[in-house]
Amino acid sequence: MSVPGSRLVNELALPPPVHLRLWQWSVRILRGERPLLAIFRSFGAQALILAMNVTTGIVTARMLGPAGRGIYVAVTLWPPVLSTLAMAGLGSAVIFRLRRCPENVGSIAGAALLLGALSSMGVTAIGSALLPAFMTRYAAPTVLFAQVCLVNVWINSSQAVIKQTFAGTGRYWYCNLTHLLPQLFHLSALLAIVIFATLTPRKAAMALLLSSGAAVLVMLPRFMRVARPRLRGSLLELRQLTSYSARAATTDVVFTLATYSDRLVLIPLLSASELGFYAVAFSFSRVIQFVQPAVVSVFFSHLSAQSDAEASRLHDYAYRFLAACLVAGCGIFWLAGPFLLGLAYGPEFTAANTIFQLLVIEASLGVLSQVTVQLFLSRNRPGIVSAIQAAVLCCSVAALLLLVPRYGAVGAALSLLGAGTVRWLLLLGAMKGILRLPLPRLYPSRGDFQYVLGRLH
Repeated sequence: MSVPGSRLVNELALPPPVHLRLWQWSVRILRGERPLLAIFRSFGAQALILAMNVTTGIVTARMLGPAGRGIYVAVTLWPPVLSTLAMAGLGSAVIFRLRRCPENVGSIAGAALLLGALSSMGVTAIGSALLPAFMTRYAAPTVLFAQVCLVNVWINSSQAVIKQTFAGTGRYWYCNLTHLLPQLFHLSALLAIVIFATLTPRKAAMALLLSSGAAVLVMLPRFMRVARPRLRGSLLELRQLTSYSARAATTDVVFTLATYSDRLVLIPLLSASELGFYAVAFSFSRVIQFVQPAVVSVFFSHLSAQSDAEASRLHDYAYRFLAACLVAGCGIFWLAGPFLLGLAYGPEFTAANTIFQLLVIEASLGVLSQVTVQLFLSRNRPGIVSAIQAAVLCCSVAALLLLVPRYGAVGAALSLLGAGTVRWLLLLGAMKGILRLPLPRLYPSRGDFQYVLGRLH
């Protein structure tokens, strides 16, 4: 004989249905504030961004051809290079100050915007003067148009300040959105041009420029509500940001030059068609780096608030999981590279497969290196990373100047792979010899999976 209500009690004691548990899990992933959940959301956002970038590359490659793709790269390369140089050290400084002094968010944001604007004006002037010397293979109107596009330097710098402010205040959703919108708007603009007009290198570049500005305007109201940037107290914060930026700037400058040194060398040395082949292989190889922005923003923000022991432990967990995923990814791309290049970009671009295979390995080593870089930055040791990056850059430029004239784009890929290997090994050596931390294991164990699952709840 059953007790009245016991059936209801038993029903209530049962676990929730599968669909309800999936819904709860999804809400936890999308809305949870734990750093690990924020990293997962950043991975998802970056996967979307890379999908859009690949689609953008496919559209421009198929519509413009190798030569047109080369002209497009030669014109649009400069704004991201110069804006990254303008923000050298400042992005890390903004996150570091916001995590250490969250009560000064308005002053920090105001000082960062001011410092970013001043830096942008300086590097834009220098870039405009130097650009003709790099684009000697291109017609004068193309060079002039590239100089006009440098207005995007300030737009990109402002976007970086907004994104890092969201990361430093824990608004990772808006940080991801700030990073995603320019690519979404650019892809939409390109598709609109393809449907209603004929795509040219100049139209594709203008679509990129206008999309960046539109993305900043969309995120600006939210940024103003979150940060409330103000001039009061900004001079004091300007001194703090400048101090940290000056010490971290070398790292960012060297990393930027190392990231773009291949194309900076290739633009004056290769024809537009050869540059187009290399650009497609390089762009497609970056697919494997989709986790890197999350590492730079969310991971660094979380590490900065941890003790030395906990930061080391988090670094090692991230390192092991990334290493396993990157090895698997490299294997897939090596096997399917020719098929994917031909399917996505067209049969003529399968000639870039050797370049692509080398660059995939280099890109993977770059992701692992960035994990260790964030550990050094979070321990307030940016100078060590700067020294390593400077040494690697010298090796990279020397190898590029030696190998590119002989082997063309393949020589550039070999140069990057060699420099990336040296940087990876030097960072690990400095981790053990300078930070006095043990080297991370390169493969995840059962305990690692249990740790990650525990952090999700």
